[in-house]
Amino acid sequence: MLLGLLQNTHRLHKFVTEVVKESRGTFMFKGPWFANMDMLLTSDTANIQHIFSKNFSNYPKGIEFNRAFDILENGIINADSEFWKTQRKTTMSLFNQHWFQKFVAKTS
Repeated sequence: MLLGLLQNTHRLHKFVTEVVKESRGTFMFKGPWFANMDMLLTSDTANIQHIFSKNFSNYPKGIEFNRAFDILENGIINADSEFWKTQRKTTMSLFNQHWFQKFVAKTS
């Protein structure tokens, strides 16, 4: 799998999109055995809702994930458990503001 990834570095996003599409929305990427880089990629909305909303506590990010994204400190990306729930409520209240939606539409 790593070879395919390396061969497509010039079009990485398109390649990953194609792989996920061919696997009907969910794909297990097996990285090199020595790097511990196995990843689950999904674009299936039911899986995303299951992981992020209904069963979030069953999917802790762990120390390695926090180290990889330590620049984000304790934001919603790195948060787990109750701290994540607090971060999510704060974020969702912002996302639901009409002025914020207009800002995103204008700047995107």
